[in-house]
Amino acid sequence: MKVYSKIIIILVLLVSLFSCNLFPKRLSVDIPMSDGVKLKAELWLPNRMGSFPVLLERTPYNRERVIRMHQHLVGNGYAILVQNLRGTVGSEGKWEVFGSDGWVGPGKQDGIDTVEWIKKQKWCNGKIGLLGFSASSISAKLLLSSYPEGVQCAYLVAGSDNFYETVFPYGCYRKNTIEEWGPAKEYLSEIIKHPSYDAFWEQRNARARAHNINVPVFIVGGWFDLFQRSSTEFFHLLHTHTHSPTFGKCKLVMLPLAHAAPPGELTLEDREKINLDEKIGSIREWFDYWLKGIDNGLYNKPSVGLFIVADPQNPGEKGNTYQFYNNLPWSTHPIKMFLRANGSLSLESPTEETSYSTYTYDPLDPTPSKGGNNLNPPSGPHDQREIEKRSDLLVFTSPPLQKHLTLMGPITVHLYATTDVPDTDFGARFCDVYPDGRSMLMNEGMVKARYRESIEKENFIEPHKIYEYEIDLWDTALVIAPGHRIRITIISASNPRYEPNPNTGEPFRQHTRTLKATQQIYHDKDHASYVLLPFVNSSDIQGLF
Repeated sequence: MKVYSKIIIILVLLVSLFSCNLFPKRLSVDIPMSDGVKLKAELWLPNRMGSFPVLLERTPYNRERVIRMHQHLVGNGYAILVQNLRGTVGSEGKWEVFGSDGWVGPGKQDGIDTVEWIKKQKWCNGKIGLLGFSASSISAKLLLSSYPEGVQCAYLVAGSDNFYETVFPYGCYRKNTIEEWGPAKEYLSEIIKHPSYDAFWEQRNARARAHNINVPVFIVGGWFDLFQRSSTEFFHLLHTHTHSPTFGKCKLVMLPLAHAAPPGELTLEDREKINLDEKIGSIREWFDYWLKGIDNGLYNKPSVGLFIVADPQNPGEKGNTYQFYNNLPWSTHPIKMFLRANGSLSLESPTEETSYSTYTYDPLDPTPSKGGNNLNPPSGPHDQREIEKRSDLLVFTSPPLQKHLTLMGPITVHLYATTDVPDTDFGARFCDVYPDGRSMLMNEGMVKARYRESIEKENFIEPHKIYEYEIDLWDTALVIAPGHRIRITIISASNPRYEPNPNTGEPFRQHTRTLKATQQIYHDKDHASYVLLPFVNSSDIQGLF
């Protein structure tokens, strides 16, 4: 019996020893804001006495479900606080789609008020880290750009740093993003009042204030995520500007994923089965380094991990696995490929005196979208062949490649075009065309004619006058295999991804009619439309086709 008694005593001691990891203290709290509004939050604490570094996440979603994602971090000695944003899931006040999460003032700076409240609590040791996934990543970026005292670092996944770019990129309304996102629906009537960039969007733009952020951030994004550019650009602004307080201190991982779905119709798997946590650092290592001061070798590891997208059957040396860098390896040798009269895409610039191709865009029968950087499926690379058969677009295709080509960085299309209506949209799709004919969408962008010069002020076009349009297709890390071809498709609609432009020039969503538009895309020596591709090496041109 004495042996059994000793075993029982040992078991009790072991349970007591490890209970702080297994059974966190759980509390529900109301946090007062500077204007008197109270926000609901769930607090989990390690099951022992003391004060702890605090991890804060602020979300419009169910806080009790969100906090369960972080239970393992409580076991590692962190207090976790998950708060519902103003006007969501029991929190008082009015939900204004992140309008209360920045730096404006009382009732508009809930993130700052929350940090100040946390610092006064006896369970906080004065060190705070931010967590963010999707919507909570947006609120976290707005908090960071409010320059809060006490926040030491952040770990953010897939969130916008510029909400205007998310909703109205270059003036084009991304209908299927904002209108399919549940938390935005009740505030939609206010959102659509602001098709131009104004003060409404300024207070939701963390990117514009990133140069003064002094908190290192670990960013995780996806190549086919709707916030792709927000991931790469926010990292770039924080990590690579020598005058930034966070110069060289941030990390970025780009995954082959869409926001809420697998990456479309391609099976993109890491053929080398790399352990990303070992290669670049885990979420626990990140917070241990910055909040606990543990020298865990985090900065002996690379700063950037990029999945390089490629043909699953012919990936080349770099494709379909992760490559690691200390900075964004964006091309410094972008190469022009020109749109030509015969529907080709060529390294040779056009020589014709006058040359253009024509299509008709009808807002009542808009070109459909399939895949791309969407909130909900279908997302990512999808075969565009059926869409490309339509008459309301133009297709320009290169010859088959003779060797692997690596593209790293932003893709832009420079288009010379006319139309016969007061306003319209011009867009472009970049596709990797497989030897079997599949035209796999990789990137897409759109610009509204009235916003071609500025997103802050409308500047209407004259019908039949040639204008240059710069169409931003965002970023890529792509290996195109031999036998594949490069394709640029010119469009004026991508429905339902973007709301079709009625072409009348009337105020947004106040049109009384629609007009068909005759679009002319120029490809002559004085108006040479082209795509600027981020070739990694200028020598890649030799023997490419």
